[in-house]
Amino acid sequence: MSYSRSLATALLAGRGKGLRPLQAAHRVSLLLPPPPRGQQARWGRWEQHTKADYGSRRGNTYRNSGQQQQRQSPFAQISPESTVYLLIAANGVVFLMWASANGRKESLGDASMQRWMLNNFSAMWANLAQGRLWTLVTPAFSHVEPFHLFVNMFMLYSFGTSVAQMLGPKRFLGFYLGAAVVGNLTSAVIRGVVIPSRTGDRRGATQPAIGASTSVVGITTLFACVYPMAQLQLFMIIPVRAWLATIGFIGWDLWRVLAQDRSKADGAGHLGGAATALAYYWFRLRPIIRRMR
Repeated sequence: MSYSRSLATALLAGRGKGLRPLQAAHRVSLLLPPPPRGQQARWGRWEQHTKADYGSRRGNTYRNSGQQQQRQSPFAQISPESTVYLLIAANGVVFLMWASANGRKESLGDASMQRWMLNNFSAMWANLAQGRLWTLVTPAFSHVEPFHLFVNMFMLYSFGTSVAQMLGPKRFLGFYLGAAVVGNLTSAVIRGVVIPSRTGDRRGATQPAIGASTSVVGITTLFACVYPMAQLQLFMIIPVRAWLATIGFIGWDLWRVLAQDRSKADGAGHLGGAATALAYYWFRLRPIIRRMR
């Protein structure tokens, strides 16, 4: 299957080319434009109302020779926007690694680097069963196709900058990685354990899934939880509230998982990322928002 050059079709179908010659479940996240600029100013209320270092800019206080000094966190010097740019850069580096591995396979017939990338930068039950637990994180930086990378990085930039301003660099990075872990684990377990136990088809255990959308879906879902009435332009044309768009896409992924859809989009991984956002909002952000009202 090839990627459609239409963003609308990509959003509706959620399908992409697999690894060449490997097959992979590609994750294409919600493609919505950036939130209105007016929303940006509202994030500043978080530190004001919580009176805590929710933006991760507070240093650690310690005493030395009777004098109180301030020791800043390494994240204190990093802006929320820079955190997003660093994540995009990391995704770009892994994309170049895949390009090198695939180029080596095509030009020299040497698939060793491609196998190494598959073993270390893709989510599948076979990797976890062999003890490669880091593959719960690394697939969130892994893309083979340029368009797949573009879609996820566009979404990360569009919503990630706003959410990073709200959470601060340290917590935003933690949330990105946490959504990746939950999403990749959900994907590996459903495709490698649940479906085989129900159908006897064990192909999913060795089918790799790659892409940042476990984290990106988590970020967009968290944005929708905090600002459910924010108006977004679906496909750049259709106005829709954030909560409605999010419910629609979660429902679509849930249906595909229940129907055991064989398309390349990793619905299970998306659901894991969304579940991370819902839990983070309910247990961490919702109490703060209630105090702000």
